[in-house]
Amino acid sequence: MMRMATTVTQREMNGTGMRSVEPWFVAMAIVRRDVLGMVRQPIRLAAALGTPVLLWLFLASGFSRVVAGGEGEGAIGYPGFVLPGVMTLVAVFSTIFASINLIDERNTGWLRAVLISPSPRWSIAMGKLMGGAVIGWGQAVLLLPAVWVIGPTPPWWGVLVSVAVLFLTCLAVAGLGLNFAWRAESTASFHAVMNLVFLPMWLLSGAIIPFETAAGWFAAVMWINPLTWCTHAIRAPLLGEFPLMAVVGTIAFAGLMVSLVVVQMRRPLPV
Repeated sequence: MMRMATTVTQREMNGTGMRSVEPWFVAMAIVRRDVLGMVRQPIRLAAALGTPVLLWLFLASGFSRVVAGGEGEGAIGYPGFVLPGVMTLVAVFSTIFASINLIDERNTGWLRAVLISPSPRWSIAMGKLMGGAVIGWGQAVLLLPAVWVIGPTPPWWGVLVSVAVLFLTCLAVAGLGLNFAWRAESTASFHAVMNLVFLPMWLLSGAIIPFETAAGWFAAVMWINPLTWCTHAIRAPLLGEFPLMAVVGTIAFAGLMVSLVVVQMRRPLPV
C-alpha cells in the first residue's frame, strides 16, 4: 500500500494556494543572507570593529591612571575594566549597521516582497534579529582574547558565561535597533535616534565609568539603564563572580526586545 503522509506541515499548500517552507528555514536563510552581506562588505566590518577598538586603546592608555578599574582581589585595571564595555559598543555599532540595512531593504522593495510571502512574519523577524545578533557577537567575541593579555587569567566558566551573555546583549540591542528602524522614515531619521538613544545608553552603561564612583544621580540613571546590566554581566564572570541579577536582567531585556520586534513586524510598513 502506498505510504500516506502522516503530518501536514507548512511545506504543503496553504490557504493562499502558495507553497511555503518551514518558518525556521526562512529565519536561517535570512541570517545567512545578512552574514554573507556583512562578509562581502569589508569596509562595514572594519568600521564596526575598528572604531570601538581604537576607542578602547585611547581610553585604556589615556585614563588608566585617572580611573580605577576594579577594587579588591582580581582587579584587572582600567584597560580590562573598559574591555567589556567596548564589546557592548561593538554590538551597538553592529546594530546600527543592521538597522540601516533594514531601512535600505525596505526602500529597495526586498523587505516588502518578503513580508507578502507565505512565511509567517515572526520567522522573518527572528531572521533579522538573529542575523544582527550573530554579526555583532562574531565581531565582539574577537576582542575576548585580549583579557588574557591585559589581566589575570579568567576562569573557564566565567568565559563561557561572558560569551553567552554577550550574545544575549547583541540580541537585545539588535531588537532595540530594529524596533526603531521599522518606524524610521529614512536613514537620516535613524541617525537621529542613534545619537539620542544608542550612544547615551552606552555612555551610561558603566562601560567607561565605574558604577561605584559615579555621582548619586548619575549612578541612578546607570542603574535603570538595561545596558548597564549587560555590561556588568559580561565583566563580572571574567573576574570569577557570577552576577545573578545582572544575568537575569540581561535575559529579560533580550526577551522583551525580541517580543517587541515580533509584534512590530506584524504592523504595516510605514509609507
